[in-house]
Amino acid sequence: MLLALFAAVAPVAAGHAQARGGALPEAPAASYRGQSFPQQRTPIEQLPLGGQAEILRLETLLDQAYAGLTASPTAAVFPPILAEAVAQAAEQAAAVEPTWNQDAYRREAAFYAAEEARRHPAKPQR
Repeated sequence: MLLALFAAVAPVAAGHAQARGGALPEAPAASYRGQSFPQQRTPIEQLPLGGQAEILRLETLLDQAYAGLTASPTAAVFPPILAEAVAQAAEQAAAVEPTWNQDAYRREAAFYAAEEARRHPAKPQR
């Protein structure tokens, strides 16, 4: 499953700016239908030079899912093509900046996947 791939990338390495000082800073939260989820968006000047483009792509794709979430209560949130693009972007970001913590992105993507499943349940096969 795509989320399994997404969940496997980008642990925080010791010594990285995000790993120093113990606990990671809390990602800003968004909410929908009484549920909150992280929505980390990083100012460009705080992005690592080596992974700027890849991390921005990942955050942009997650913004597309958020737009679907808030467009209407029946709009597609995380269709397979977008979920695949997010997983690929996460993998690419981890490849160029392996110490960048992607936990907030994984949790946000999981929220969108769950909402997509709620809105558009899989049809039983005959």
